[in-house]
Amino acid sequence: MYYTKVIVQYNNGTKAQGARVALSISGVLSGGVTNFFYTDRYGVAIIQHESRGSAKVMVKGTTRATVQVPCETVVFI
Repeated sequence: MYYTKVIVQYNNGTKAQGARVALSISGVLSGGVTNFFYTDRYGVAIIQHESRGSAKVMVKGTTRATVQVPCETVVFI
């Protein structure tokens, strides 16, 4: 099991509490979309996943970044 930490902020720098976050992981056999996780009051969501590789970070249903998971990243909405 792997974990990816996503920090979600608004463009003005404040943390986004309660934002829905998921990863769409690329891969022939092990790819797919993770369950949805919600950010805490600090804008942090810890996402559990079983695959490594390239993934799109989706916040509120919109792709905000492409990263190599597992990792720690900040995205702005």
